[in-house]
Amino acid sequence: MGGSYVVNGAKVSCSMGSVEVPLRTTPGRSVKLRGKDRANIADCIPLVNVGPFGVCKTTTMPCVPACAMWLNGKNDVLVNGMPALLDKSKAICPVGAGILKIEDDGQ
Repeated sequence: MGGSYVVNGAKVSCSMGSVEVPLRTTPGRSVKLRGKDRANIADCIPLVNVGPFGVCKTTTMPCVPACAMWLNGKNDVLVNGMPALLDKSKAICPVGAGILKIEDDGQ
């Protein structure tokens, strides 16, 4: 399965969080899909691309999102020089050991 491309406004969850949050692509994106900015694997900057996921189940404190890069992007399709983000992509939070995943691709 190839997966679908993720765009600005997609819904993201964390396995250790209590709420879903929208994914915000990095400003200035030039690649669009159906009029929305297409995401890439680098769109994982805390509080820029991904907001807090409510209360962290690991720390039992308000979430402070942390992730370095999305995994399993589409390596042969580049968006601003980085692999395109797919709905099957995942990221790992080093703080609460949560798995971030795309719940809705935003299309």
